[in-house]
Amino acid sequence: MKIICAENGLGVAGGEYLTMRPDSAVLRENDDFYMPAFSGDVVCGCGVLVRINRLAKCLAAKYAARCYNAVGAGVAFVARDIVRQAVAAGRPCDEAYCFDRSFAVSPVWVEAEAIGETVSLHATIGERQISAEIADLRHLIDEGISRASHLATLKTGDMVFVGLPASNEVRAGDGIEVRLNDCQLLCFGIK
Repeated sequence: MKIICAENGLGVAGGEYLTMRPDSAVLRENDDFYMPAFSGDVVCGCGVLVRINRLAKCLAAKYAARCYNAVGAGVAFVARDIVRQAVAAGRPCDEAYCFDRSFAVSPVWVEAEAIGETVSLHATIGERQISAEIADLRHLIDEGISRASHLATLKTGDMVFVGLPASNEVRAGDGIEVRLNDCQLLCFGIK
């Protein structure tokens, strides 16, 4: 199982890129996220997550809807200070986002057919409120799956994340809640 993240996929032009996270990065069942000891500057980004239910490779976006039937929410954590160090040293940034339990996956999934074309994503991170109206969600998901399937073969159980930029600071003591429309999909604490 792998998670492919289409970062900046929700309407942020010019900065789109794909990252891959291992299965050890999954934070399940609304368990608390523990700040890593190796970083003093952790940020997160929220977004929509789809679970792949059939094999897909080099898939055109118009066929992507055949590959998923459930939509959830995800929160991607990134050690921003490690990104800066890696970029300055000219090395890959994997250690900044591939660490254990660095990607929260909602325990609640919504049938894909129940999601409309325009969706409201609401997140509460500590005292901060983040809201985004996502127009044409299915198109964004389909494009994300298509791009991901050109990077790696998608298998049953894999997940594709289409998210907002990871730019929201998190601190110990914060709580994170993510809602898609009126449905609470994630709610956990930061320690």
